[in-house]
Amino acid sequence: MAIRFKQRSGHSGLLSRLSLPIFVLIVTFIALFATAASYILIRVQNDHTLKMAEQSMKFVYRNIEYQFDTMNNVAAFFLSNQSIENLLVNTYQEPYEAVSDLYTLETNLQNLSLLSLLNDFGSGNVAQQSYVVSVALEPGSGLYAMAAEHFSPITGIFKNNDLQNQKWFQSLSRGERQNIWWSQRTESDTAMVFSARKKTSLKDGRNIGTLIVGADTRSIRGIFDNARLEEGYHLLLDEADKVIYSERYDFLDDAGALPYVRSLKDSKGSIVTRIDGENHRVMFETLQNGWKLLAVVPESHFSQYTFAISLFGAVTAAVALIIAGFWLRRIVVRVTVPITRLVTAIQRPEVVEFKEPLPYQNTGIYEIDELNQQFASMLVTIHGLIEKSFTEEIERRQLQLELLHAQINPHFLYNTLDLINCRAIMTGDQETSRIVRSLANVFRYGLNRGQTWITLEEEIKQVEAYLHIQKMMMDDLQVEFQIPKELLSTTIVHLILQPLAENAIKHGFADGRTGCRITISARLELEGLVLRVDDNGQGCEADQMNHMLLKQPAREVGEAGEAGTGYGTLNVHRRIQLHSGETYGLRYVKVHEGTSVEVVLPYSRQQKTGRKDAAND
Repeated sequence: MAIRFKQRSGHSGLLSRLSLPIFVLIVTFIALFATAASYILIRVQNDHTLKMAEQSMKFVYRNIEYQFDTMNNVAAFFLSNQSIENLLVNTYQEPYEAVSDLYTLETNLQNLSLLSLLNDFGSGNVAQQSYVVSVALEPGSGLYAMAAEHFSPITGIFKNNDLQNQKWFQSLSRGERQNIWWSQRTESDTAMVFSARKKTSLKDGRNIGTLIVGADTRSIRGIFDNARLEEGYHLLLDEADKVIYSERYDFLDDAGALPYVRSLKDSKGSIVTRIDGENHRVMFETLQNGWKLLAVVPESHFSQYTFAISLFGAVTAAVALIIAGFWLRRIVVRVTVPITRLVTAIQRPEVVEFKEPLPYQNTGIYEIDELNQQFASMLVTIHGLIEKSFTEEIERRQLQLELLHAQINPHFLYNTLDLINCRAIMTGDQETSRIVRSLANVFRYGLNRGQTWITLEEEIKQVEAYLHIQKMMMDDLQVEFQIPKELLSTTIVHLILQPLAENAIKHGFADGRTGCRITISARLELEGLVLRVDDNGQGCEADQMNHMLLKQPAREVGEAGEAGTGYGTLNVHRRIQLHSGETYGLRYVKVHEGTSVEVVLPYSRQQKTGRKDAAND
């Protein structure tokens, strides 16, 4: 063994000369891989950071929109409520008569103001914030005389005299907009957001008053506190570009002078602009009331990990190159290449099918050459085992078939049936005699002395005998044969039609229907002899059955067959293919009623060699 090893080691020069190009290939691969990995990591990290900023923006937008929708819903409830309508349009002879209705309306406003605007956003300084709901009455309302003289942005009922000079009130009165939004500080220096709508009578359409819904901006601050940006800031601007809320600017600061605010033309989008000498990404979206929400984030925030990832990728690539250079000759060249050649050789169809021996390799590495030789020896052993297993399986099936034929002794069976037939005739039981004769014919033609081929005429007689017995059990069963006389001498694989007829009776007529009919016909086509069995039973899916016939493995056919179908259509299909070829067999045909199955067979008027007439036994 030692001498053999030394002799083979002298052939390692070629592998040494291959080291340099392979090393260059590995270096290129590692460099490309490190570059691609670093690029992907940078893109993923940057995209993740951008997505987080966008999600913060969407979170704030959805929740602010929810706050404003809630204020609109409060207003819509007030404007459409019939009870409140009645309180506002009632008339009174004396002012004091309206005290009860005024108190009731005041209670309704108080109840509306108790609805939580914050919806528990986790802001510690505004654990629970309520609305301010007030109504400024027109002289046309019956409660006008009892309303407070001067308007104050608190929940209550007021006269509209103090609001006549307000721009928002004038715009609302002129009908320029149905819903006006604005913000202002109250006398207690509270930053508030307001929404106002005109209240018109549901009966005659006259103006009754103005509904004003206000909310403390601390509720909005609670939303922003739960969606803080790691870098940058938010801006919530009204239609005049006044600041409603921002981490950087104060309430009602004029942001319209900012260049990036003036450049926002669309309703939503994202732009990159320079702010304070640095590029910033400005993401913006317009709320339904016309106000704008902005998120301003420095571009450097999105690429903050670029340098670290690039450095890590470069260091990793350098370490990988050092390790690859050290182990390349000992592992890649001297081991991988011979094994790859061995794998390539055993994947060749000629080698796998044992048509060619495994190619010999002299790699200069004792273990690899020994592996190659042992694998070649193993292939030879496997080939012998497969042939032995195949031979034993054929012998086993042949013995099982011989045992089955031995168990079914035709002479004993026919003699027993003849004895039963004679006894039935002697007792005058003609019906039993007919059944016994038909059963004898079924066995006689079915067994066929173990021969594979039979004439079409004898096959018809066998299925006629079987259907004769079935007709005695099914009074309404009708059977029709449409077989041209010139085709009766054709030889076919025996026991083809009976399983199909049996399948039609057991499955097609299983629902107990009446008027059952089976038609068996034969015709010649270019592809050969076509036998067809039609029934008017409950039918089946032709495509599904054809798919089953195509994918059924040959080894499974005949072992179990189909439940409740005797030999089974799969058995019939496979027996035809085994004796006639893969182009022949069964096929299901789509019909409007019942089931139609065709048997395609080769056409030959000469009888197969070795066939004996089972009917003469």
